Amino acid sequence: MLLLFSIVFVSKVSAQNNAFSSGTIGINAGLGFGSNTWGNGFMPTFNLAGDYAIKDVINDGGSISLGAFFGIGGNKSENNFRLGVRGALHYTFVDKLDTYGGIAMGVKHSKGKDNDPSNGYGSLLGGWDDDDEGGKETHFTFIPIFAGARYMFTDQFGAYSEVAISKFAYLQIGVSVLF
Repeated sequence: MLLLFSIVFVSKVSAQNNAFSSGTIGINAGLGFGSNTWGNGFMPTFNLAGDYAIKDVINDGGSISLGAFFGIGGNKSENNFRLGVRGALHYTFVDKLDTYGGIAMGVKHSKGKDNDPSNGYGSLLGGWDDDDEGGKETHFTFIPIFAGARYMFTDQFGAYSEVAISKFAYLQIGVSVLF
């Protein structure tokens, strides 16, 4: 019975239109909420990400994308900036809904009074401290995993939400544009 359900479900899923097909560019802009927003005062992060679908996969229901991300945020004692690259696997389960998951890596720069090397993503290759007093720190960082969904209201405009294993922003919500 489970096998029959799985076959029917997969055949229905593969019949959906791919919401993020090869050659598509997607831009997400939104606010993020995570550990850096709860410290000494509340300030959501601003996040911007762009993805380019490089190849369709999985019976025309999915694609692989490469892209970049930018984020800025902090609280009363620390400001953070991040910039990097990301890759994701996209799959359309329902028309107009692009679901995806992937990995990202890049640079995180922190500046503030109470800088803590463990604050932020954690360092993949170690970091260097521009100021032993804790004023500034820059780290090459790695985000192990993120997952998201983008619902398109029209062919070019929609909304997105992402969750990530990241102390910068656990949850992001915002608008999305496709080209």
